[in-house]
Amino acid sequence: MAAREKRVRRRPEEARALILDAAEKSMAADGPAGIRLQDVAKAAGVSHPTILHHFGSREGLVRALNLRTLEDLTRTVVDRMADAKPGEDGIAHTFAAYRGGLARRMVWSIQSDPPPAIGQTPLFDNVVQSLHALRQSFSGPGVEPDIADTRAVVHLVTVAALGDALIGARLRASANQGEDERAQGAAFEKWFSDLIALFLRSKA
Repeated sequence: MAAREKRVRRRPEEARALILDAAEKSMAADGPAGIRLQDVAKAAGVSHPTILHHFGSREGLVRALNLRTLEDLTRTVVDRMADAKPGEDGIAHTFAAYRGGLARRMVWSIQSDPPPAIGQTPLFDNVVQSLHALRQSFSGPGVEPDIADTRAVVHLVTVAALGDALIGARLRASANQGEDERAQGAAFEKWFSDLIALFLRSKA
């Protein structure tokens, strides 16, 4: 009789991290449709019931992946803002994250049944507060920037990064300008960053 494989007991947070790491690799290779809980469990070294215990379902696992990516993006953007001019580094990292797969994940998650609850995390507000603090540091004495403008800018950058990741390359290809698509994407990102920075300076 073959010896039974001995399972390693792990702390809950460690098991969750291993499962998310394994699922992230599967999603990067094949998209959300390629995530199979049995395969994720094997890659993570946990049982199938363990995944269900932590995430409830396959859809719950994918949503947790989306949240993890958003949290990583938020941390990166917030950290970069400390040394950035208004908008510049934050926009670059936001566009990179959405082009790196976040846009596809979000669309899939929004179309899932039931759809994810919006507004249950403070991620958006964290970016708004960090950008607003940066705007305040660039404002003159006695000048208080309008936080509604800051919130609108974060909203605009998020929508632009999502849309560019989904259809930006096709739009640029249809223009047939004879330029490398990647160079066109970088040029648009720079133009957009300059536009946002100009707006923020005009409102400071």
